[in-house]
Amino acid sequence: MDIDISCPACGRMDLIQSVPAVHSDGVSTSSGMDLYSGVGIAANGLVPVFGSATVERTHTTALARSLAREPNQRPVARITVLGLLLLLPALLVVVMSIASAATSNNPEATHVGFLAGAALFVGGIAAPGLFVLGVAALRGRRNGRISRGRRNAHSVWQSAFYCHRCGSAFWPFSPAPGVPARQAFAPQHFRWFVWNAGGYANV
Repeated sequence: MDIDISCPACGRMDLIQSVPAVHSDGVSTSSGMDLYSGVGIAANGLVPVFGSATVERTHTTALARSLAREPNQRPVARITVLGLLLLLPALLVVVMSIASAATSNNPEATHVGFLAGAALFVGGIAAPGLFVLGVAALRGRRNGRISRGRRNAHSVWQSAFYCHRCGSAFWPFSPAPGVPARQAFAPQHFRWFVWNAGGYANV
């Protein structure tokens, strides 16, 4: 089967490159040294701390970003740990309230008013932690959606070409339903078709 990979906008082939190759050319990694400073605790008290660390950075061109197969996934682990740490004071208050009610000589003290007040107090203390955990859960859902759709998006993304002369991407044939063949698209419109095939165009 003979596939025409000439650009549908200019009709030429000399500056045509596959989208995966364009993306790969636009992503590079470099390593270097970074300095850091801080405060440490020693036997004599607080002391200044200076040091260096080897860091690795990824550089992505604007074109490679505009032709990305998927959006970047957002980190979840650190924000989850932060949410759990913010819940610790509320857990401590719950334990203290239970211990106080258990050791009380007056059984009347555990009535509805006391429990309602304790619940409101604990809820107020727990609210920031619950909010942060809610954000982490939303990020996890978004990341899962991207991971599930990656395979479908990849099949659409890898079959496309980019014309450096026109600055447009196109498909020589339709790799999936709803993806038009032999039409030139600006990178952001091309990306929408790819992300839509993966089911994460609106994340």
